[in-house]
Amino acid sequence: MTVTLPYYVRDNARWFAIGGAALLAALAYFLFFSSSPADGQQEGPGGPPPAIVTLAKIEKTALTPNFTAPGDIVADRDSIVASEVAGRIQSTLDIGARVGQGTVIAVIDSRSAKLARDQAAADVRRLQADLTYQNRLVERLQQLLKEEAESEASLDEAISSRDQTRARLAAAEVALQTANFDLSRTRIRSPFAGQLVERKIEVGEYATPGREIARIIGRTGSEARVRVPIASAGSLAEGQEITILANGERRSSRIRSVIETGDEVSRTLEVRAPMGTHDLKIGSAISITVPTGIERQVLTAPRDALVLRDSGIFVYVVNPKDKTAKRIDVQVGEPDGDRVAISGNIAAGDLIVVRGGERLRDGQPVTWDEKDKENAAAISRKSVG
Repeated sequence: MTVTLPYYVRDNARWFAIGGAALLAALAYFLFFSSSPADGQQEGPGGPPPAIVTLAKIEKTALTPNFTAPGDIVADRDSIVASEVAGRIQSTLDIGARVGQGTVIAVIDSRSAKLARDQAAADVRRLQADLTYQNRLVERLQQLLKEEAESEASLDEAISSRDQTRARLAAAEVALQTANFDLSRTRIRSPFAGQLVERKIEVGEYATPGREIARIIGRTGSEARVRVPIASAGSLAEGQEITILANGERRSSRIRSVIETGDEVSRTLEVRAPMGTHDLKIGSAISITVPTGIERQVLTAPRDALVLRDSGIFVYVVNPKDKTAKRIDVQVGEPDGDRVAISGNIAAGDLIVVRGGERLRDGQPVTWDEKDKENAAAISRKSVG
């Protein structure tokens, strides 16, 4: 009996053979590796082999609830210097220039100011001469009145003219002082020692009163600035100790000021604290940890002991008698360095898995490297206890 294959099978027999061989190879690979024990482990009777783990203890620690927020370093003085008089800019300092208090950072054309000063000085001299003449006139009229050679009305008129000239002279002297002051303001000076970080006007541009000239940043001191949620800021107060993390280095400081007015969009308020001596640049990123509650005793575990899954957060507690790992669901609290507060069906001194718990199963036996003397001693003490 002859079996006739369909024509499409005959034409593609080669590819059917290759596909079948690949399918058989994949099936054999899957069956082999799924049934083989892990490297360094042997399948024990009645369950998975012992897993090699690293252990640590749950500890009771005095912990203060805190809040960590990003911030930056700001100068204690940051000023936009503006022009006080009108005129064309003749010169300015370069961006980045170091300045002292009173250093000239820009010069305005002073010709108009000098002319106004000279005019005011001339008015003062003229009125001084008028006042000298009128003082002498009043003295002569007073003498003639005694000799009955002049009327009292003439003397009163002379005294009135003299007093008016005296008042005009006082006004002219004020005008002269104003002109001198305006002339001095054609040389714009730094209000404090620091650095010119931004130039807002160029040579040849016309400055008017209030026109921004340059931005000066002080370098005599700096502060840490951070915005804290209003809900977490109720316990903050001036003088309270905080921790600043800057460039990987921790330092302690105390709150200088809590700005009571919060931002209505972000619902945060600003906290500032002195930075002290440092080599960081203004604007460098930092983080600030501020306490938000009262110190209390809590149980803590290493962060690496936490196993995070969609079903929740848990740890594996090791029974020192039969050396098995039991899954315990926990709730996570405040951080404390490389540890974190946890709560659940646990107690201080319990041994938990720090490394090797990612593939553990509830009730699975565990073992540890014989070189790990600390773990061996911890389990021994727990078993005796």
